[in-house]
Amino acid sequence: MNRQYRRVRYGRAAAVMALSAALACGGDQEADTGAAATGAETYSGPESQSVPTSMLSEGGTSAVPPAQEFQLPELGFDFGSEEAPIKVVEFSDYGCGYCRRFHTETFPTLRTDYIETGRVQWKYVTYVSGMFANGMVAAYAAECAGEQDLFTPMSELLYERQPDWKSMGEPYPVFEELAQEVGLNTEDFRACIAEQRPRPRVRSGILSGARLGVRGTPSFLVNGVPIVGAQPLPYWEGLFSAIEEEIGGGGVGAGS
Repeated sequence: MNRQYRRVRYGRAAAVMALSAALACGGDQEADTGAAATGAETYSGPESQSVPTSMLSEGGTSAVPPAQEFQLPELGFDFGSEEAPIKVVEFSDYGCGYCRRFHTETFPTLRTDYIETGRVQWKYVTYVSGMFANGMVAAYAAECAGEQDLFTPMSELLYERQPDWKSMGEPYPVFEELAQEVGLNTEDFRACIAEQRPRPRVRSGILSGARLGVRGTPSFLVNGVPIVGAQPLPYWEGLFSAIEEEIGGGGVGAGS
C-alpha cells in the first residue's frame, strides 16, 4: 500500500478511535424505500455492502476488474498538504443523511483548523452505497463538476440541498440548477452525466471501499485505521490531538 496510507498504531489515539459509534448509513438504516418506485437501478451484493450490480460486472454479480480501474491514490479529490503527518481517506455517499450531517456540521471546521493549516491531508472518495435511488447520479454530478475544477462547491451544495433531490423521481433539474449556481458550463456538465464519463472512477471507488471493508457511510481511514460514522467535532479534535502527541513524542509512526 502507498506509504501515506500505511496503517500505524498509536497508544492514546487507538483508544480514541475505539470510541467510534455507528453514526453511519448502512444495513437497513435510512434506506431509501422509494427506490423501486422511482425506477432506480436494482441493487445487490454481499450482506456487508450493497452496490449496483452493473458496477460490479457486465450484468453479473462478481467483482470482475474493469478495462479501466483506478487505484486508491488515483481516486477522489485531495485537500491539504502532502507533507501533513495525518492522512485521512473518506468514503461518503451523497444520499446518506449521516454523510450530510458530517459535511454540514463537522467538516467545515476540520477543513479550516486542520486541512488548510497543513496538519491533515484529506482525500474524499466519491462512493455509492446502493441504498439511495439518486445516489449514483449525484456522484456523477460531483465528479462531472470535478472535471471543470469545481468539485468543492458542487459537493457542498449536493449535501446542503440533499432534501431537494434525494427522493425526486427526476433529480436532473435540481443538479443543473446547482451546476449553474457554482458556475459550471452546463452544456458540458449535462453531456458528462449523459455519457456517464465518471463511471470508471465511481466504480473504482465502490470496489476500493469493498476491498477495504467499508460497511456504512461515512467511513474513514485515518493513517490506515478505520473509523465509521459521522463523529462529532470533539471526537476528531481528540483523535488528531492524540496522533500529533504520539508523533511529536516519538511514538510509532514518528518520522516515517
